[in-house]
Amino acid sequence: MALLRVTMIAEEVTDCPTYAKGDQITIDYPQIVLEETNKVCISALNQCQPYILPLSRGVAFATLGIGEELGSLRCCCNLGSVIFNVIKRRSRVSITPETLKHLANLKLDLSKLQSMPIFEPLPEASLEKIIPLLQLKQINTGTDIIQQGDVGEFLYLIIKGEVSVLRQGGQIREEVIANLPEGECFGEMSLISGEPISATIRAKTPVSLLQISKKDFDQLVRDNPSLSIYFTKLLTQRLQQTSTRMAETLDKGMLGSIETFSIPELVQTLALNGRTGVLVISSKRGEAKISFERGFIYQVTLGDFFGEQAFYQLLTWQEGQFQFQSAETLSIKRQVQKETMHLLMEGLRRLDEDKSDLVKQKSPAD
Repeated sequence: MALLRVTMIAEEVTDCPTYAKGDQITIDYPQIVLEETNKVCISALNQCQPYILPLSRGVAFATLGIGEELGSLRCCCNLGSVIFNVIKRRSRVSITPETLKHLANLKLDLSKLQSMPIFEPLPEASLEKIIPLLQLKQINTGTDIIQQGDVGEFLYLIIKGEVSVLRQGGQIREEVIANLPEGECFGEMSLISGEPISATIRAKTPVSLLQISKKDFDQLVRDNPSLSIYFTKLLTQRLQQTSTRMAETLDKGMLGSIETFSIPELVQTLALNGRTGVLVISSKRGEAKISFERGFIYQVTLGDFFGEQAFYQLLTWQEGQFQFQSAETLSIKRQVQKETMHLLMEGLRRLDEDKSDLVKQKSPAD
């Protein structure tokens, strides 16, 4: 049986520091609907919780002893009290004729759209606004949908078929690092970060996609907290997967290019995964070595430079090859005292300052 959505609207407020009359909290059990919630109070939720699940299951107000047609719930604490009017309703989208026509053009069933992970937590009012923004795209097998290094322009949602995620660089020209099935999305990392696309997405089978432009995507994330939370979780998950995969690749001693995996990316990966060994980076400018012990940088050498100064110099490199030589232990004396991530942040700060100074030097005099 489908659960009902329960909305609690503050009606009578006495000395409550959280709620004012008209504030509301909507619960689509067991989740709070952020787009339809003004304020959340843990005390109010705890006191009303015994009634919320029965109400969601359709139990009548009178059965619970909280009213006849319009229920009311009261919460109170030493700070004040609130009486909430309670409304129950079914979770369904009020589809307009224009939206129905757009869905027909997309050859899309509403129930399928609602079942996609990205749209599942959204209230019906938000979904109604999103549908007109969707555009259908048909892709043949083997076609690159987006390419590594491009600037992100769309968020893509897979409604039929499967795509491959490929990374270029190193000894292997292209490596399949993941496959995304129906229901998954891609392209969001570049839209959120503003950085170039980090991997090529290629159709593994004939694929049907829904796409949303960057402009519309930015507005949707701003207007829908549930979407913001969804993409935060998705980005965290994918960054963790990428970090683990990179660490495993480095452990194999494979050669790579710092044009593909930058030095900051390599350092973060080895630090976060607690690796021990020596990262060797070579280019026309010479050879550098960064020694890691359980993820901490112990030593850095680069020509006549050692320690922190060598590391700061190394961050200026834009091209070259790297290889990580994994080890159980190095048993070396630590010459870099700064914690690894602090060292990296300081190095990036210095790079930004150097770039700013160059811009000022090139600017015409006032």
